Amino acid sequence: MTTDVRPEARLAGLLEELYLGPAPEYRDEVLANAVQQRQRPAWSLPGRWLPMADIAGRPAFVSSVPWRTVGLALLLIALLAATIAVAGSRRPSVPAPFGLAGNGVIAWALDGDIYTGDPASETVRAVVTTPDIDRNPQFSRDGSHLAFLRQVPSRTGFFDLVTTAADGTGSDVLSTTPFGTPESVQWAPDGRSILVVDVDLRLTRFFLDGSPPAILLNGVHLEPDAFRPPDGAEVLFERDAEPGTIYALRLEDAVVGQLFSAATAGCECEVGGPARWSPDGSKIAVTLQQGGSEARMHVMNADGTGLRQLAHTEGTWIENDPAWSPDGTRVAFNRWQRDDTGGWFVQPIAIVALDSVVAMPIGVGPASEGALIEWAPDGQSILTLPGTLLEAYTWSPGAPGTIARPTFINLADGTSRQLDWSVGSIASWQRVAP
Repeated sequence: MTTDVRPEARLAGLLEELYLGPAPEYRDEVLANAVQQRQRPAWSLPGRWLPMADIAGRPAFVSSVPWRTVGLALLLIALLAATIAVAGSRRPSVPAPFGLAGNGVIAWALDGDIYTGDPASETVRAVVTTPDIDRNPQFSRDGSHLAFLRQVPSRTGFFDLVTTAADGTGSDVLSTTPFGTPESVQWAPDGRSILVVDVDLRLTRFFLDGSPPAILLNGVHLEPDAFRPPDGAEVLFERDAEPGTIYALRLEDAVVGQLFSAATAGCECEVGGPARWSPDGSKIAVTLQQGGSEARMHVMNADGTGLRQLAHTEGTWIENDPAWSPDGTRVAFNRWQRDDTGGWFVQPIAIVALDSVVAMPIGVGPASEGALIEWAPDGQSILTLPGTLLEAYTWSPGAPGTIARPTFINLADGTSRQLDWSVGSIASWQRVAP
């Protein structure tokens, strides 16, 4: 038999002999010295953070840095930081204050609470339910906030101006002292302030940042959508002492300029109803009363020039309450026609395109007082409510007022549908990003 003389063949036996053999005299000294030494940190070992194959293949004392890997890591860190910064600064998308927008919910008041309804799903949600009596909510132009009046419990007919987020959260009282029942409450286009004309016809500007309210004018009537688009630098109004004369207040320096008066109009006419800026601020729609027998809708340039009658329908008519489409191409308004007996009878709402003189009737005839007209932000439909809601709000501040059902008119086919919502105030349609 051939004897295996390779060292590895005797390795097991050699290890056993060493284990069983006597310990060397210096063992205790070596062990004590080892215990006193701290272990080397793992990060100091190149094998923990550099490829060992590169280290083994290089000369001594030459380190290898994976620049491609390090660069990629730095790039990923930078992208992550940028993503976090953008996410932290990102705000919800909101529409421009004027022009076409997406359709949000509709807000109204009922029995002292604030509700919103989705016309698409027809669902209704209470958003402000407190022991207080809250009335007439209005969405800001960007749809992010609500403003409404809160009745002062101890003073019937006096209100505070309150704002919340669009969902009714975060209530904030802007008025420092209550005011009498106002005839107008309007948001500035930038959503930073609100104009109020109170029962004493005092025009006051309230600020959302907590700045003290500022009284701008006295003895005035604010026109609907009084802020001139696109930046709201001017405000449209009439003086109580000068009915039929339209003025614009420049907010920057409080300069007042006259835009229209019967004396300078070049016609036997006077203002017979509200005036309204077009969505681009270039024109004004206004009712002019002629000869005391009828009142027709007119359009003029923003400086008062270029006055012209909008529709030329046969017969004797009263046309009032202009409401511009969001894109500024059409005007909707209420109208009444006089019959052969001399009586006035309400007719369906009319829409006239600026490039036409034809008044197109839409929907069913409203109540005898006419309708409150609210265009959908996308311009495809119109919301109407009885005009009695506005009258009840103006003259009966302590009462719940009239309850009505909203009617929606589809402008594509002219059909109307009435929703089973109980609405007890004016309504406001929220503008959202398209």
